[in-house]
Amino acid sequence: MPGPEQLQSSSSPPNEKEVLEVTKNSPKAQIDTSSSKAVAATTSCSPSTDATSKADDTPAASAAVQFEAPNPMSKNQIRKRKRYERAMEKKRLKKQQKKDVKNAKAKAEGRDIEAERKFQAERAATGEGKKRRDEKWQKHMESAKDTFQICIDCGFEDQMNFKEQNSLASQLRYCYAQNKRSENPVFMSVSGMSETGNTFSQLKKVNGFPEQWLSRAFSHSSESLEKMHGVVVGSGGDDDDGEKSAPTIDTSKIVYLTSDSGNILEHLDDSKVYVIGGIVDRNRLKGTTMKKAQELGITTAKLPIEQYLKLVATKVLTVNHVFEILLKYRTHGNDWKKAMLDVLPARKDITEVDADADADADADADAKGEKKKDE
Repeated sequence: MPGPEQLQSSSSPPNEKEVLEVTKNSPKAQIDTSSSKAVAATTSCSPSTDATSKADDTPAASAAVQFEAPNPMSKNQIRKRKRYERAMEKKRLKKQQKKDVKNAKAKAEGRDIEAERKFQAERAATGEGKKRRDEKWQKHMESAKDTFQICIDCGFEDQMNFKEQNSLASQLRYCYAQNKRSENPVFMSVSGMSETGNTFSQLKKVNGFPEQWLSRAFSHSSESLEKMHGVVVGSGGDDDDGEKSAPTIDTSKIVYLTSDSGNILEHLDDSKVYVIGGIVDRNRLKGTTMKKAQELGITTAKLPIEQYLKLVATKVLTVNHVFEILLKYRTHGNDWKKAMLDVLPARKDITEVDADADADADADADAKGEKKKDE
């Protein structure tokens, strides 16, 4: 017969661990457990209506619903982006380098950079700085009154595409900048440029155009070059039908520069206006400027490139290259070769022409020709 302690032990309730083990091992418990898991999974995947409505009302939930993953960039876009970032970094470093050189120079000269900056800021606030700059530029441009003029004919805009028009606008900016920095500036004009065209629209993005440019030996017009620079010598009259005829314009002072001309430009005449065709793709529009000059009765000429240089690559020059060569001609003492070597980029594979060798070759050819005649 079991003792009191044994009876007390057997009649005592099982502990919690034993109950859990028995419940877990029973088939009914296993079924209940799987059912509860399924319910829990369903509950987690499909929250209650109240919970859903509350979650949808939060800003985070709204943003999650509206957010769409951006399309991945293409390889070409990634390359362009990296190239742009490298260019910007290079530009930043170059700017910082110039600033460091300027500060070092000022320090070596014993100047106070901060005091100078403060003084410049005060002048800018009072407008005195702008007034002094304008006076400086007017004095610098005084010499332009006694020299030749350069006109860029932009009357071909309708024959160029959007990209070419943008390129032309960039070249015009280069021309203006070169003229502004030149030791011998000239009056620069642009003809046939409509204010509703893309070229003018691109130039309008430049700070100071056209107001500031106009005060620095620059002018532009939508009129054709013959009307802009020609001299009216007759008022016109009534023709046979009784209608008014156009006035007669003298274009003798205008010289159209085109590589298709048979005339070589030996020197620059201070009384002339030299016209550069505002065309970017001259291979596609070959002969266009020559045809226009002939129709207007304007004298044509071409730069003496072949007399001084041999261009292995393309012989087509940009508008700003031709413009700068004309400027450098005076800077280098009327020397065409020095002017062209100073302007043309090295990528054109330039080789200088040996004048003595060419003269000897011509003399030998003449001698052979005379010998054949004697025979």
